[in-house]
Amino acid sequence: MLTTKLSAHPVPFAAWPLGVRARGRPVVRPCAASTPTIQLNIQTKEGPTVSVAVESGDILRTVLMAEKIDLYTTWGKIWQCGGGGNCGTCIVDVREGADLLSERTQAEKKKLAGKPATWRLACQTRVGDGENTGAVAIATKPQQ
Repeated sequence: MLTTKLSAHPVPFAAWPLGVRARGRPVVRPCAASTPTIQLNIQTKEGPTVSVAVESGDILRTVLMAEKIDLYTTWGKIWQCGGGGNCGTCIVDVREGADLLSERTQAEKKKLAGKPATWRLACQTRVGDGENTGAVAIATKPQQ
C-alpha cells in the first residue's frame, strides 16, 4: 500500500494513466470513463506546425513546456513567473477553436487589457471544456 496522499484516492494508483510530464515528473490523474481529446496545432516562430493530442482540462503552458515548445521571448525567459499569471509573458494567439478553451481569468483580463481578444496567457488557459472534442490552433510569441 502506498503511503503517499495518492493512496487515499478511491482509484488505485496503478490504474492512473500517465499524463503530460511537468519538469520531468509524470502528472497523474484519475482515469475517466471517456476523457475528450483536443487536437492542439501549434505554430511556432522557429519552425513548422506541431500537432499534439491533449486531454481536456490540461493547462496550455504545461502542455507546451512538456513538448519543449519555446513559449517565451528572451525577456520572458528571464522574467517569467512560473505559471502564476503574474508576469504576462506566456502569450499565445488563438487562431481556431477558442470555444474549446476556458474563459479568460481575472489575471488574463488584467494582463491582456488593450491587447487583441485572441491573445491568451498559456498559464491561465485550460484546453478543452470537458465535454467536446475538436481542434485548437495557436501561435506562440504573437507579441514579436
